[in-house]
Amino acid sequence: MLDEPTAGMAPADRYKCIELIGRLLEKGDFSLLLTEHDMEVVFGLATRVTVLNYGEVIASGAPQDIRSNARVREVYLGHELATA
Repeated sequence: MLDEPTAGMAPADRYKCIELIGRLLEKGDFSLLLTEHDMEVVFGLATRVTVLNYGEVIASGAPQDIRSNARVREVYLGHELATA
């Protein structure tokens, strides 16, 4: 379990940390539980994402589904995903 593993890191160090964790995941036979607010880190590592808002699960699934989820965008970005 990693809790905000890149908090307070400079961008270059954050990138190196993401690479290191990614290499460990590729080589290891284990799962990783990651709590993180930095979406670049989350989408760089996760194969499954669960999004909470005040303790309530509002979305869970593949990163690409979470990224386009209207409820997630509304809660975290303040607006729904625009439709074309």
